[in-house]
Amino acid sequence: MSRIGHIDDFEDNASASIQVDFHQLLVVKKAGELFLYQNHCPHAGTELDPMGGSVATANGMILVCQHHGAEFLSHTGECVAGPCLGERLQAIPFTLSNGDIYLD
Repeated sequence: MSRIGHIDDFEDNASASIQVDFHQLLVVKKAGELFLYQNHCPHAGTELDPMGGSVATANGMILVCQHHGAEFLSHTGECVAGPCLGERLQAIPFTLSNGDIYLD
């Protein structure tokens, strides 16, 4: 298992792009709960955040692709608006142990 950080390393109601073992991942923390996705828009085929920074809305509920504006629910990865409606981000399995985050 690869350790990717501690839960406190990530800002609440925000997202952060990280690279682990040559994989681009998007860590999302909403109301203290973590979600991990492959950082790959199903429509554009690019990272959700090519301009950098968080792609989460202020309350952390929606992730907005900076390339084409597709909107995804942060807790499921489901696209709810934009050109990839009905598709979803690929969830990445992880384990949280004593606040440390590990890829499964």
